[in-house]
Amino acid sequence: MAARTVTFMNSVTKSQSRIVFKLLVIAAIFIGTIVQTNASQAATSIDPAVSELGLYFKENFDIGSMPTAYFAQRDPKDEKTWLICTSIDDKNCTDAPLISGASNWDICNEKSNVACVAEVWAVDSKNQKISGEFVKSLPNDPRYAMSENVAANLPQSNGVGSVWKIPGVLNSAQKDTYFVGVRSESGVSKIQGEKGSSQKFGLSNLAVAILPVEEVAGRFPLLTVSEATSGGGGVGSNEGASRDGNKCIVSDVTICEAIRQFPEGYRFGITIRVGEKQQGWYHGRLSFPEILTKDWKTGQQISIEAEPVKISSLDFVIPNAEIPQKIREFINGKKLGTKGDGLTRTQIVENLSSKNALELLPVFAPSFKDKATSTDSYWSFKTINNENFNEIGKCSDNTGSLAGLVTTNSLTYSDGPPSFDKETGSLTYKVASPHFEANGDVARGSYDLVLRADVARCIYGFSKAPIRAEISITSSDGSTQEIASEMLSEKDGWFYLSAKNFTFSSPTVKVKLTQEKTKEVVVETKVESAKPVEVVAVSVKPVIAIKSHSIVCSKGKVTKRVSGVNPKCPVGYRKNSNF
Repeated sequence: MAARTVTFMNSVTKSQSRIVFKLLVIAAIFIGTIVQTNASQAATSIDPAVSELGLYFKENFDIGSMPTAYFAQRDPKDEKTWLICTSIDDKNCTDAPLISGASNWDICNEKSNVACVAEVWAVDSKNQKISGEFVKSLPNDPRYAMSENVAANLPQSNGVGSVWKIPGVLNSAQKDTYFVGVRSESGVSKIQGEKGSSQKFGLSNLAVAILPVEEVAGRFPLLTVSEATSGGGGVGSNEGASRDGNKCIVSDVTICEAIRQFPEGYRFGITIRVGEKQQGWYHGRLSFPEILTKDWKTGQQISIEAEPVKISSLDFVIPNAEIPQKIREFINGKKLGTKGDGLTRTQIVENLSSKNALELLPVFAPSFKDKATSTDSYWSFKTINNENFNEIGKCSDNTGSLAGLVTTNSLTYSDGPPSFDKETGSLTYKVASPHFEANGDVARGSYDLVLRADVARCIYGFSKAPIRAEISITSSDGSTQEIASEMLSEKDGWFYLSAKNFTFSSPTVKVKLTQEKTKEVVVETKVESAKPVEVVAVSVKPVIAIKSHSIVCSKGKVTKRVSGVNPKCPVGYRKNSNF
């Protein structure tokens, strides 16, 4: 089957001005680049004679990468003018026209009003929920702790994240411990001389992740924040500690929370609370996600539950003599994020949802033989900054609530929600990833689109009549792929569309929504008298009910729940009749 059809039955907070939002995005892009690694730097040109060149494309740089800290910015485009504020009311922040920084959210308590983490859990293959138990926040470093400031709209923060225990849910290290990070960026434009506490900061660039971890003992450096005046050359933080090849998502002098792999057969979920209604879109590393939103105080509570996904990452270099001509043309005069000095051994480090990353991966593919250097499991989602301010952006802004979530396991992907193609009436989404996983297996693609029903109707100008959806995967050569597993359904005002098991390197996912027009039937009423015939118009709407159900599929000791209208087990799995 190239495409399937079914009928559906019936952020970023935008309270700040567009000007301030653009300044925050400039700051966020810079901070996001600088903290990725100790060796990375802001965008720079690469010398054509560089000795070695490659890619460093990996997920989850922002989680655990930056302590809660705020910077006074005299010039938002020049990081050398950025100074650390010991508080938002110190001299640096008071004298600056712009303050921006990052906050790592703490656990909710009864006094929380701005933003916090309320709950973490897992769901097993029998659909049993296992609630997480908060263990501790890390690191225990008072320099970067912050009390909640309701007037300034800044959340309480204690560490860069927290460790939770989910009893019996054992990760690849046979531990039931998971690191939870929720991070947002904040900023405000003000008059120089005004105190930061007299302003209301806007929250932006939300990033959320759950990561399986194992606690490792040793001696580790604390994550610290630097500025240009301290000799760092710019603002940012040092890279997370590593030991024996273990990447620490967070460390605290004598312990490291080393990242491990998710267990098979579980879904994971988180509930966050925000004091202001969220708008716009999220993108993420999730499979079969479900969203539930409800009011919380003056804002909103958002719960997202989903399966983790496997992502094929790249970490390699090739000698100068082997650099493809297309890459030479691409980097010529262009400024790119890098690891290295741009002269000797250099790797390009770009946001994975950027246009640069999406274009670089296919042309570099022959150099890494279209095979990943590592394949790891992830569970995360983030705010989308580029919201395509056409039909999709306009309709998303009008909801007054979260508009949608688009997720994929592709290494690189489009930098916004799906684009609306007026000519074909399709929502298109581009992805690019290695064709093979690190172990040589063919990588299998995952794509999910969760869309508010009212946003969909706004985009297409639909009425409340039933909506039909068609999903197709088009390869880079123009051929249409078969979709081995998919789900199309509607629940609680959300449309859920999934395409699974397609192959890479750079396909395009297309979702087309249509609606049958109301049909009118003329009925003649027979009468015995010679009175004129009365004609009655009857409005008939086609109604097709959807019944979505789940099956459990097994592969050895591993089980997986598959939901949909006509669910099928993934390749290698068999339907388990015991469930």
